[in-house]
Amino acid sequence: MKIYYNLEDLSCDTAVALGYFDGLHLGHQKVISKAVEYKKYGLTPVVFTFSENPKCILKHKDEKRIYSQAKKEREIENLGVEVLYIVDFPIIQNLSPQKFTEEILFKKLGAKLLTCGFNYHFGKGGKADANDLKNIAEKYSIKTEIIKPVLYEEEPISSTRIRNALKLNNINSAKNMLGI
Repeated sequence: MKIYYNLEDLSCDTAVALGYFDGLHLGHQKVISKAVEYKKYGLTPVVFTFSENPKCILKHKDEKRIYSQAKKEREIENLGVEVLYIVDFPIIQNLSPQKFTEEILFKKLGAKLLTCGFNYHFGKGGKADANDLKNIAEKYSIKTEIIKPVLYEEEPISSTRIRNALKLNNINSAKNMLGI
Protein backbone atom coordinates (compact mmCIF):
# COMPACT_ATOMS: atom_id res chain seq x y z
CA MET A 1 0.00 0.00 0.00
CA LYS A 2 1.31 3.44 -0.92
CA ILE A 3 0.93 6.11 1.75
CA TYR A 4 0.87 9.83 0.96
CA TYR A 5 1.06 12.55 3.58
CA ASN A 6 0.35 15.35 1.14
CA LEU A 7 -2.01 15.89 -1.78
CA GLU A 8 -0.15 14.02 -4.51
CA ASP A 9 -1.95 13.64 -7.84
CA LEU A 10 -2.95 10.11 -8.75
CA SER A 11 -2.85 9.12 -12.40
CA CYS A 12 -5.53 6.45 -12.23
CA ASP A 13 -9.26 6.10 -11.70
CA THR A 14 -10.10 5.53 -8.05
CA ALA A 15 -12.73 4.43 -5.56
CA VAL A 16 -12.23 6.64 -2.50
CA ALA A 17 -13.42 5.86 1.03
CA LEU A 18 -13.80 9.04 3.09
CA GLY A 19 -13.59 9.40 6.86
CA TYR A 20 -11.34 9.71 9.87
CA PHE A 21 -11.73 5.98 10.63
CA ASP A 22 -10.65 6.03 14.27
CA GLY A 23 -10.51 2.43 15.42
CA LEU A 24 -11.78 1.02 12.14
CA HIS A 25 -14.99 -0.36 13.65
CA LEU A 26 -17.44 -2.50 11.66
CA GLY A 27 -19.10 0.57 10.11
CA HIS A 28 -15.73 1.92 8.95
CA GLN A 29 -14.82 -1.50 7.59
CA LYS A 30 -18.00 -1.51 5.53
CA VAL A 31 -17.26 1.96 4.06
CA ILE A 32 -13.73 0.92 3.10
CA SER A 33 -14.71 -2.54 1.84
CA LYS A 34 -17.28 -0.98 -0.48
CA ALA A 35 -14.52 1.08 -2.13
CA VAL A 36 -12.29 -2.01 -2.34
CA GLU A 37 -15.10 -3.92 -4.10
CA TYR A 38 -14.75 -1.57 -7.06
CA LYS A 39 -11.26 -2.88 -7.78
CA LYS A 40 -13.01 -5.50 -9.94
CA TYR A 41 -14.17 -2.60 -12.15
CA GLY A 42 -10.64 -1.30 -12.59
CA LEU A 43 -10.72 1.36 -9.86
CA THR A 44 -7.81 1.70 -7.44
CA PRO A 45 -9.08 1.51 -3.83
CA VAL A 46 -8.08 4.62 -1.87
CA VAL A 47 -8.70 5.84 1.68
CA PHE A 48 -8.63 9.59 2.31
CA THR A 49 -8.22 10.32 6.00
CA PHE A 50 -6.51 12.70 8.40
CA SER A 51 -3.53 12.59 10.75
CA GLU A 52 -5.68 14.07 13.53
CA ASN A 53 -9.38 13.90 14.29
CA PRO A 54 -11.04 16.91 12.57
CA LYS A 55 -13.58 17.18 15.41
CA CYS A 56 -10.74 17.67 17.90
CA ILE A 57 -9.19 20.41 15.79
CA LEU A 58 -12.50 22.20 15.20
CA LYS A 59 -13.61 21.96 18.83
CA HIS A 60 -10.12 22.53 20.31
CA LYS A 61 -10.26 19.42 22.44
CA ASP A 62 -8.18 16.30 22.81
CA GLU A 63 -9.67 12.86 22.35
CA LYS A 64 -7.85 9.59 22.91
CA ARG A 65 -7.34 7.52 19.76
CA ILE A 66 -8.75 4.01 19.66
CA TYR A 67 -5.93 2.73 17.41
CA SER A 68 -2.43 4.10 16.99
CA GLN A 69 -1.63 5.54 13.58
CA ALA A 70 0.52 2.48 12.76
CA LYS A 71 -2.28 0.05 13.73
CA LYS A 72 -4.79 2.08 11.71
CA GLU A 73 -2.51 1.89 8.66
CA ARG A 74 -2.08 -1.90 9.01
CA GLU A 75 -5.83 -2.46 9.37
CA ILE A 76 -6.58 -0.31 6.32
CA GLU A 77 -4.02 -2.22 4.27
CA ASN A 78 -5.50 -5.55 5.47
CA LEU A 79 -8.85 -4.45 4.01
CA GLY A 80 -7.28 -4.31 0.53
CA VAL A 81 -6.64 -0.60 0.16
CA GLU A 82 -3.86 0.24 -2.30
CA VAL A 83 -3.40 3.96 -1.63
CA LEU A 84 -3.77 5.76 1.69
CA TYR A 85 -3.83 9.54 2.05
CA ILE A 86 -3.15 10.79 5.58
CA VAL A 87 -3.54 14.54 5.27
CA ASP A 88 -3.19 17.26 7.90
CA PHE A 89 -6.74 18.51 8.33
CA PRO A 90 -5.84 22.23 8.45
CA ILE A 91 -4.65 21.97 4.83
CA ILE A 92 -8.22 21.41 3.61
CA GLN A 93 -10.43 22.58 6.48
CA ASN A 94 -11.36 25.88 4.83
CA LEU A 95 -12.29 24.43 1.45
CA SER A 96 -15.93 24.68 0.51
CA PRO A 97 -17.70 21.38 -0.17
CA GLN A 98 -17.65 22.22 -3.89
CA LYS A 99 -13.90 22.99 -3.92
CA PHE A 100 -13.03 19.88 -1.88
CA THR A 101 -14.98 17.68 -4.27
CA GLU A 102 -13.64 19.30 -7.43
CA GLU A 103 -10.03 20.07 -6.47
CA ILE A 104 -9.20 17.12 -4.23
CA LEU A 105 -11.51 14.22 -5.03
CA PHE A 106 -12.01 14.80 -8.76
CA LYS A 107 -8.78 16.44 -9.94
CA LYS A 108 -6.13 15.11 -7.55
CA LEU A 109 -7.48 11.68 -6.61
CA GLY A 110 -9.23 10.79 -9.88
CA ALA A 111 -12.34 9.62 -8.03
CA LYS A 112 -14.97 7.76 -10.01
CA LEU A 113 -16.63 6.39 -6.87
CA LEU A 114 -16.89 7.76 -3.33
CA THR A 115 -17.95 5.86 -0.24
CA CYS A 116 -18.75 7.40 3.12
CA GLY A 117 -20.79 6.74 6.20
CA PHE A 118 -24.35 8.00 6.67
CA ASN A 119 -23.06 10.60 9.14
CA TYR A 120 -20.16 11.93 7.03
CA HIS A 121 -19.63 15.71 7.05
CA PHE A 122 -17.17 17.77 5.06
CA GLY A 123 -16.37 21.21 3.74
CA LYS A 124 -15.65 24.34 5.73
CA GLY A 125 -17.15 23.98 9.18
CA GLY A 126 -18.43 20.47 8.37
CA LYS A 127 -21.59 22.07 6.98
CA ALA A 128 -22.10 19.59 4.13
CA ASP A 129 -23.29 16.03 4.70
CA ALA A 130 -23.22 12.75 2.77
CA ASN A 131 -26.23 13.71 0.63
CA ASP A 132 -24.57 17.00 -0.29
CA LEU A 133 -21.48 15.03 -1.30
CA LYS A 134 -23.60 12.81 -3.53
CA ASN A 135 -25.22 15.83 -5.22
CA ILE A 136 -21.95 17.70 -5.75
CA ALA A 137 -20.09 14.59 -6.96
CA GLU A 138 -22.77 13.92 -9.60
CA LYS A 139 -21.68 17.12 -11.37
CA TYR A 140 -18.30 15.43 -11.98
CA SER A 141 -19.83 12.06 -12.93
CA ILE A 142 -18.65 10.58 -9.63
CA LYS A 143 -20.89 7.92 -8.12
CA THR A 144 -21.37 8.11 -4.34
CA GLU A 145 -22.40 5.25 -2.09
CA ILE A 146 -23.58 6.25 1.37
CA ILE A 147 -23.23 3.36 3.80
CA LYS A 148 -26.07 2.87 6.26
CA PRO A 149 -25.24 2.52 9.95
CA VAL A 150 -23.99 -0.83 11.20
CA LEU A 151 -25.82 -1.64 14.41
CA TYR A 152 -24.67 -3.22 17.65
CA GLU A 153 -27.28 -3.82 20.32
CA GLU A 154 -29.77 -1.93 18.12
CA GLU A 155 -27.75 1.31 17.98
CA PRO A 156 -25.29 2.58 15.35
CA ILE A 157 -21.68 1.68 16.02
CA SER A 158 -19.49 4.74 16.46
CA SER A 159 -16.02 5.57 17.72
CA THR A 160 -17.66 7.48 20.59
CA ARG A 161 -19.55 4.35 21.67
CA ILE A 162 -16.33 2.35 21.56
CA ARG A 163 -14.45 4.95 23.62
CA ASN A 164 -17.29 4.98 26.16
CA ALA A 165 -17.28 1.17 26.35
CA LEU A 166 -13.52 1.24 26.97
CA LYS A 167 -13.91 3.91 29.70
CA LEU A 168 -16.46 1.64 31.40
CA ASN A 169 -14.08 -1.32 30.97
CA ASN A 170 -16.65 -3.06 28.76
CA ILE A 171 -13.98 -4.69 26.61
CA ASN A 172 -16.30 -7.26 25.02
CA SER A 173 -18.65 -4.59 23.67
CA ALA A 174 -15.70 -2.60 22.30
CA LYS A 175 -14.26 -5.72 20.66
CA ASN A 176 -17.62 -6.64 19.14
CA MET A 177 -18.02 -3.15 17.62
CA LEU A 178 -14.45 -3.30 16.31
CA GLY A 179 -15.03 -6.76 14.85
CA ILE A 180 -12.18 -8.38 16.80
